[in-house]
Amino acid sequence: MDEVQDKFKQREALENAYSNFVELHVNRLIEVKVDAATVRPVNSVFPSCFYSVSIWLLLTGVYCLSTRLRMTRK
Repeated sequence: MDEVQDKFKQREALENAYSNFVELHVNRLIEVKVDAATVRPVNSVFPSCFYSVSIWLLLTGVYCLSTRLRMTRK
């Protein structure tokens, strides 16, 4: 029975170590700074990703249309 109690104590110690040390460090690492006026992240990646994906989709659409027009002309 002592083995089981020791394992429970070890598990509890590990869980406490995670919540006391690791979780605080992880929360600090993933903390996002928020602009109070707009309530959105200050260093947002959205515009650059949005523009690059939009341009990629536009170029893909133009390419598809041009190949379709070439196929119908033949």
